[in-house]
Amino acid sequence: MEIEHFGFTMLEVLAPIVVAGLTWLSAKLAQLIQAKVKNEYLRGMLVRLDEAVFTAVKDLQQTVVDAIKAATADGKITEIEKQRIKQAAIDNVKSHLGTKGLAELGQILGLTITSVEGLIASKVEAAVHDIRGAAARTGASAPLA
Repeated sequence: MEIEHFGFTMLEVLAPIVVAGLTWLSAKLAQLIQAKVKNEYLRGMLVRLDEAVFTAVKDLQQTVVDAIKAATADGKITEIEKQRIKQAAIDNVKSHLGTKGLAELGQILGLTITSVEGLIASKVEAAVHDIRGAAARTGASAPLA
C-alpha cells in the first residue's frame, strides 16, 4: 500500500513539471517552425528579386544596348545613356515585382520603399558587373560598356 501511495504522490508532484516541460517544448517547436517558414519566404522573395533583375538586365542588353552600340561610330555608350538604361532596368524590375511584391520585400527586409529601390539599383549594377565578367571571359559583348 505504501508503494502505491508513493507512486501517486510522485505522479502528483511530477505531472505539473512534465506538463510545463511539454508546454515549453511545444512553444519552442512553434518558434522554430515559424522561423523556418519566414526564412523560406525571405529566400523565395530574394530569388524572385534576383531573377527579375537578371531578366531585366539581359532584356535591355539584347533590345537597347546592342542597338545603341551599333548606332554609334565608336560602339560606346555615354554616361547619360547608361543612366537611362539603368533606370529602365530598375523600372522593369519594379514592374515584374509589382506594388505588392515591392511592399512585401520592404516589409520582410525592414526597408522603406526608397531603400528597396536602392537595393534594386545595386542588384542591377551587380548583374551588369557579372554579365560583363562573363562576357570578358567568353569574348562576347558586354552590357552597358
